Parts: sequence; C-alpha cells; structure tokens
Amino acid sequence: MTYLGLDIGTTATKAILVDDRQSVLAAATVASRIDQPAPGLSEQDPDTWIAGVRLALARLRDEAGPAYATVRAIGLSGHMHSVALLDAGLRPVRPALLWNDTRGQAQAQRLLQDVPDISRATGVRPMASFSAAKLLWIRENDPAAFAATRHVLWAKDYVRLWLTGALATDMSDAAGSQLFDQQNRTWFAPVRDYLGLGPAILPELRDGTDCAGRLRTATARDLGLPPGIAVATGGGDTPVGAVGLGRVDAGQSYISLGTGAVYVTVQDTYAPDEAVRLHTFAHCVPRRWYQMAAMLNGASCLAWVAALCRESDLPALLRRVEARGPGPSRILFQPYLRGERTPHDDALARGAFIGLDASCDAVDLARAVLEGVAFSLRQGQDLLACQQAISGPVPLIGGGARSPEWARIMATVLGRDLVIPRNAEHACALGAARLGMVADGWTMADAMPAFEIAQAIAPDHEAIPLYDAQYAQFERLYPAIRSIGQGTAAGL
Repeated sequence: MTYLGLDIGTTATKAILVDDRQSVLAAATVASRIDQPAPGLSEQDPDTWIAGVRLALARLRDEAGPAYATVRAIGLSGHMHSVALLDAGLRPVRPALLWNDTRGQAQAQRLLQDVPDISRATGVRPMASFSAAKLLWIRENDPAAFAATRHVLWAKDYVRLWLTGALATDMSDAAGSQLFDQQNRTWFAPVRDYLGLGPAILPELRDGTDCAGRLRTATARDLGLPPGIAVATGGGDTPVGAVGLGRVDAGQSYISLGTGAVYVTVQDTYAPDEAVRLHTFAHCVPRRWYQMAAMLNGASCLAWVAALCRESDLPALLRRVEARGPGPSRILFQPYLRGERTPHDDALARGAFIGLDASCDAVDLARAVLEGVAFSLRQGQDLLACQQAISGPVPLIGGGARSPEWARIMATVLGRDLVIPRNAEHACALGAARLGMVADGWTMADAMPAFEIAQAIAPDHEAIPLYDAQYAQFERLYPAIRSIGQGTAAGL
C-alpha cells in the first residue's frame, strides 16, 4: 500500500509516492508559470495548479510502476494566502493574486484602522500578503469579478475540489487569510462582514488530517488511481512542512531557507506576542498552533549578489567564501531587497551594504549577504524564544540548506545546533502524504515520526563572540537608515 503527497507551490508542483514505511518510491516536479507584468503584481491562473498536478502524476506513474495503482490516500500542501475566486459554476472569475502580490497595501492599512482587534484575533498585523487585503483590493478594483464570486478557496483547496468535488479548507490555510479567529478556530465575522462576504462564500473548516472527500470516479480513471480513496483536507505549505519533519509538539521548530525564510515554532495554545511582530497561526493538525518569523529575503539575496557580481557559478563562489576563512565579514548587509515582514512589517524597507571600500570584492559581498540573512533569522529567533522555549537541534530545509558554509554561519549566528534532515527537499510533499495516512486511519504518532538526520552542523564557538558583536551592529542598522530606505523606495 502506498500514499500520495501533492505540494502545490508557487513556482512548482511536486508529487511524491511513499510506501507504508514512508520510503520514497517516486517523486516528480513540474514548474509553474507566474504572471508578473509589473513590479508588485504577481498572479497565477488557478487551472495552472491542476495542470501541474496532472503532469506531475503522469511522471510519477511512469516512474513508480505498479506501486502507483496501490495508493490508499492523497494528502495536499499548498502555497498560502493566494485566493481563488470561483463563480456559481465553480470556475475562476479571475487570476489568483499570489502571496507576493503587494497591491493591497492601502487596503491592509484600512483593515488595521477599521476592524477593531484584527491583529490579536487573526494572529498577525494586516499586510498586503494576506488574503483579506487582496479580497478588498479586488472588490474595489475588479468589482465585476467580486460580484460574480460565490466561493473563495486557496491553492490546495482548488486542487481538492477537482479531485473530490468537495468545497473545504483547513485551519492553517484559513489562518493565513486574515479572515480567521485563531484562538477559536473559526471564521472571524468582523473581517468577513467588512469585506462583504456572505457566510456561504467561505468554505467549511476542517482539520488537515480529516478525510475531506473521496476521489471521484472519472478523475480517478483519468489519473490511473483507485476511485474512492481518501483525500485529506491538507494544509498550508509551512505547517505541512512541519508535519513532514515531525514537528507537531510544543517547542519543536524548523527553519526553511528558500526565496524567503521562515523560522517556525509549534505551540499547544494560542499565545500571540504582545506586539504582534510574529505570525501566530493555527496548525494543520488538531489542537496545535505555530508561531513564525517570516522574512521575505532569504536565498534570493545570494542569487541577487551573485548576478550583481557576474558570478555565474554559485557553488564556486561559496567555496571561495569558505576558503577565505571563518569570522564575520568587515561589511554589514541589510537584506531587505523586497521590504520585510519580521520584525519590522515595512514594505518600503530596502537593502544596504555598510562598510564598503575600494578593496571589497565579490567574496566580501557574498559573505556579508550570508551573514545578513543569518542575522535576520536571529532577530526572528530572539522573538520566538521570548514566547516559547525552542527545544533541541533545529532542522534546516530549503535551497539554502545545500550550502555547508551558510549552514555553519547560521548555526554560529544563532548559537544553536542545526541539522539537515534526510529527504529535506521533500518535506512538504512528505508532510502531505502523512496527512493522507492519518485520513486513511493511521494515528498521528505512527504517521509523523521524527526525521532522519543527514548532517549535523555545530556552531563555531570561538566565532560566536565575534558574531554577537556584529549582530549588535546589525540591529542598529535598520533604525539608522530607515527613513532613507523608505524615501528611496517611494521615489523621493
């Protein structure tokens, strides 16, 4: 018997087939098209998500052979905040606004001003990234599409609708919408009413481990899968990644370093930080929440500086950084190339190098970028540790985890042991498969074991005091240049 995990990401759809011991039997990845016609605009046709799943499953079927036909259940993971608006015929009325579409900044500010207690109830300050601001923007700028809307879903929910015909979402995707009462795990009526959404427009809420529907016969025939198998509700990619790592108990954490970066810690109660600088969201598993430091600028900063310095061989650049020896760079880098969420909530924040001189080269700049992203993660860790003790070594996943030098820098800056999990690249898809296993009757304890460690990274204890001193300078940087960066971003 086998289980299927589907991860509908922003830039790619991944599918994974595992057996009942969670050994990976086959995996497939299909790139997704994003439409970004102008700065701040980022859209995707919801049917792209289904097309990606179709192609990924066709490849998986070819690779897996007979094991593909023994699937018992399907689980889902999806990128968060990106809303699909459907008409009465369950067809999209317009492209989905993705999480990185920033057109709703003014609408987010109005939500903050007009809806009392919105930050405390929804676990985060209103931002353009979240679904509520996007829906308000659509209501005001595409009124015909808004008027035609009869249902609102998120990425993995639209795929599940195609698979099962069921309209539903899970607590974690709802949690990232700013339409959700985190503590009571239900829709937050003040925001829903402010947006003018009728109660029937928002879907039924379920736990991510629930069986939300059964695979339709026609769809099963099309995909070569058994009809009637369970399809789990699934969850947003961040908490489902936590499930894939077995991070479902209070104090367990992980770091994902991709285009952006997140530092996640699980909670067993809803306990937002007083200043709401962290995101505090419902988990996709029952009776759990998680806090997240969300940074918009992660491995994308390294790709940017490599392109800036015309360094086409990124691994070679990283080897030169390592060869120059340990210790902090003489340059500070503020990594806010796309604004920042945690800890500043400042869409107009901008990046900066401080300490440049005529002798600086690509290696100096690259090391400063690695350290600047690590310092940003430390700011998140400082906030998280004030809320919940972080237990044990912290797993590191994402593209940034492939660089041993960057991992060592992060471990030293954070003052914490890090570990690279085996099959880390499949964390979200594996988490989705695990949700499918629970929907098929497995207990959470049996379906969500701890991950296997592929590599352990210890801090350089001799360098910790040096990085502590550099971090103190980094913390002074944003307040010192904030107004300059905002003025530059605003074209002043």
